[in-house]
Amino acid sequence: MPALISKEVFQQVQEKMDNNKRQSGAYKAKEVYLLSGLIVCGKCPKKIGTPYSMMGNIKFSGRNKLKYVTYRFGNRDRTKEWNNPEIRREYIESYIISQLQEKTFNEEAIPLLAKQLNDYHNSKQSNVKGERERLAKSLEDIERQITNIVNPIASGTFNIALSSKIWELEQ
Repeated sequence: MPALISKEVFQQVQEKMDNNKRQSGAYKAKEVYLLSGLIVCGKCPKKIGTPYSMMGNIKFSGRNKLKYVTYRFGNRDRTKEWNNPEIRREYIESYIISQLQEKTFNEEAIPLLAKQLNDYHNSKQSNVKGERERLAKSLEDIERQITNIVNPIASGTFNIALSSKIWELEQ
């Protein structure tokens, strides 16, 4: 059967479709939703079994077409029985920010957070130090092997296998 389009055009279309598949709605959103995907519906585990996250949504209402930015149940359109109300973005985001300020940036929490950050940093530093020592030992072993191969070549014994081994070790 003759091809309707060329292989190049077909390949370009396939690449475009793959790119479109990978881009989530977050790249197309006109609004910033700080909590999109982080808030889960409190009623979902009882009825559905797995909680669905709430996502940002824009709706216009009234004669003046006022814009309301809300978070709503992510599976709302598919499950028509679901009647959870949408939550206004300014209410939920201001509540979450105030709770973060209250629980995180207070006099009791700051020393604890500082200690945890220092412990985390120290554990990362010890991992880096161990990795550095391991790599230095490995480099030392490779340099010793190169020297062991170069010495016979310098004394007049040349072998193609030795040359390829040097190239491999240098890589």
